[in-house]
Amino acid sequence: MGSFTQDIRYGIRLLAKRPGFTLIAVLALALGIGANSAIFSVVNTLLLRPLPFKDSDRLVWFYEIQPKLDRAPFSPADFLDFQSQNSSFEELTSFRTMGFSLTGGDQPERVRGAIVSANFFSTLRAEPIEGRAFLPEEGQAGAHRVAVVSYSFWQNRFGGDPNLIGKTFIANDESVTVIGIMPASFNYPRRAEFWVNPRQIVPDLFSAFTNNLTAMRGTHYLAVFGRLKDGATLGSAQGDIDTVVAGIQQQHNTNHSVHLVTMHEQTVGDTRPALIILMVAVGFVLLIACANVANLMLARATGRYREMAIRTALGASRGRVIRQLLTESLLLALMGGALGIFLAWQGVKLLVAVSPANTPRLSEIGLDGQVFLFTLAVSLLTGIIFGLVPALQASKPDLNEALKEGGRGGNDGSRRSFVRNLLVVAEVALSLVVLIGAGLLVKSFERLLNVEPGFNTSNTLTGGISLPGKKYEDSAKRLAFFNELILRFEAIPGIEGVAISNDLPIEGTDTTSYPVIEGQQNGEDDRFLVGRHAVNAGYFKAMGVPLLKGREFTSRDIEGAPPVIVINETAAHRIWPDEDPVGKRLKFGGDNEPWLEIVGVVGDIKHNGLDAEPSLESYAPYMQEPDPYMTFALRAPNAATLTSTVRREVQAIDKDQPVSETQLMSDLLSESVAPRRFPMVLFSLFAGVAMLLAAVGIYGVMSYSVTQRTHEIGIRMALGAGQKDVLRLVLRQAMTVALIGIAAGLAAAFALTHLMSSLLFGVSATDPLTFVVIPVVLTGVALGACFVPARRAMKVDPMVALRYE
Repeated sequence: MGSFTQDIRYGIRLLAKRPGFTLIAVLALALGIGANSAIFSVVNTLLLRPLPFKDSDRLVWFYEIQPKLDRAPFSPADFLDFQSQNSSFEELTSFRTMGFSLTGGDQPERVRGAIVSANFFSTLRAEPIEGRAFLPEEGQAGAHRVAVVSYSFWQNRFGGDPNLIGKTFIANDESVTVIGIMPASFNYPRRAEFWVNPRQIVPDLFSAFTNNLTAMRGTHYLAVFGRLKDGATLGSAQGDIDTVVAGIQQQHNTNHSVHLVTMHEQTVGDTRPALIILMVAVGFVLLIACANVANLMLARATGRYREMAIRTALGASRGRVIRQLLTESLLLALMGGALGIFLAWQGVKLLVAVSPANTPRLSEIGLDGQVFLFTLAVSLLTGIIFGLVPALQASKPDLNEALKEGGRGGNDGSRRSFVRNLLVVAEVALSLVVLIGAGLLVKSFERLLNVEPGFNTSNTLTGGISLPGKKYEDSAKRLAFFNELILRFEAIPGIEGVAISNDLPIEGTDTTSYPVIEGQQNGEDDRFLVGRHAVNAGYFKAMGVPLLKGREFTSRDIEGAPPVIVINETAAHRIWPDEDPVGKRLKFGGDNEPWLEIVGVVGDIKHNGLDAEPSLESYAPYMQEPDPYMTFALRAPNAATLTSTVRREVQAIDKDQPVSETQLMSDLLSESVAPRRFPMVLFSLFAGVAMLLAAVGIYGVMSYSVTQRTHEIGIRMALGAGQKDVLRLVLRQAMTVALIGIAAGLAAAFALTHLMSSLLFGVSATDPLTFVVIPVVLTGVALGACFVPARRAMKVDPMVALRYE
């Protein structure tokens, strides 16, 4: 123990004597370790840490698989069948998130809530900190409306009132009694401010929980999950539910199936591939940093060659010398790790700030004990990695050569030169892989931004309005509200267009159905899933959507008039590939539903994201299909300043009506591409760090090589070599090493980039242009990094060089 303490003290003194070397090494390591710790904190939270529920590994999520639709919600009747007929789950529960209009305060407010089955909290094993959860009888139709509220809702809406239990608030024009308060850590489903028991409150929005739930099998909107019984596995539960589904299929002539996944997998969603790729990339950055510091240590070990020889001559064993040198390496690594923790702390805050809003478990991301242990382990492993090769090299000195007078400066043998060059090759190769990955993501993102969304996104303010069912229970009242609202919007100074729809583009189609096509086969294999939208007469003109055939809607397309519909270009080509669809008819639903005449064809709108293929969409006049929830899009040069005006006009019609989520259409579009922007930005940042470290590594090796070859260069120049000859000599040596690294990096990139195919859009994982441009750029960086040492070599004075030696 005493000798180990002595090694530490000696190592600290040596590092303190060379502050420049120590600072460079610590900074390089801190960058690599800090970036790894920051990304690991995200990976740990999302992929490794269990969900914040008791025995969360037993929670299972249900997906309904429909033809042409992989992940669909469930109908109430299906849920009740699963609940009553399965033998694998202790409890099975369901919920639906929706917006609620809160009134009774200073200003009406729109918040997100969830309608949940009575056993929702017991299934999650979550307990309120005040009050209680739902009772079984509170899950029945007609029960009094009660709510369990979130901690933030309690604090923000009620100021942390300690006597809140038993008090009421108004949601969707209905009195709701608070029965419980959840802890601050409970946030499921995400952004829910409160949870209410299932009772019909808005018939047009949530008509599932009625007295005849078992009859409701055609409407699908419930999320379903359950808790496995002891001894049950995911596989056995899947077989059990398959049996239940087979019975439903036989009894009700459906072809839907059900897929079960763990709740953790459902929560993580599609973030896993991006996180794994980012972890690999940042691991490469750490390896580059290690190679850099190893090269520094090798150069330093050459300068200490005589010291190591004297230690060996005085009886120090090879193991003792290696231990001393590894102790110094570990000290450097631990200092780099300490600084890396600070960088990780700042990096995590930055990651959370720039992460897409829909990132799962975003609020849970942070540094914890596991991240600190990871950082410590990485620091120790890093110290061993970059310190072992220099230690092994320096622990075998040639005593005769080292103890000669001429060996006082150390002897840089060919073996050490080979090792240093090999480390530079590794740095260049790894940095090229990261750079190519970043290049692919940047090009992919550029392609995504160049996708035409199908509508005009500039100078447009968007928002949503949801009319409560009690006050607007019939269509006439809803039509009167929105008709007056359109007139008021059109009267606002500067307004160039007013669009009203039951959903906004880019955010996804709210309603989809399988239409019956007049005059065509309508079997299971012949059906088309079509999106349904209710819009106003000026919608297409206001949104800049071109009319391709037929006509748009007019003021004559009202209730009582012949029902009409407009379809998009993709629907026209898919359903009537060689015919003019104008004048054709289709209908949604059963025999009692009316036929809808197609009066026009419009251009495709990217309803499901810029990276999605155009889907089949249909548009009906909202005056024939009045919906209680509508969005608006107002086009005006001063759109960004219209929020207060919009709220004033809405409340002039109904003082208790809130406006939700107002934002510019351009911001909405930016949010839609955030999941692809996030890995692109991080990958590019890591690529920049990798290229910088590689350039520093090349510069360092060549600078040291020039110093070591001063005598040789002096002799060459004394024998007639010119400055250009010396320049070519040094550049040839440096670029040979760099080009070998680039060749190795290209081979590795070809093998590895296919792993990131899921992150790319419109770009091949082996895009030829990227695989040409990035190596050329890195070659230029390498040339620049070695040019300064090369110029210094050109200026060597032969007389000074020979006298020095």
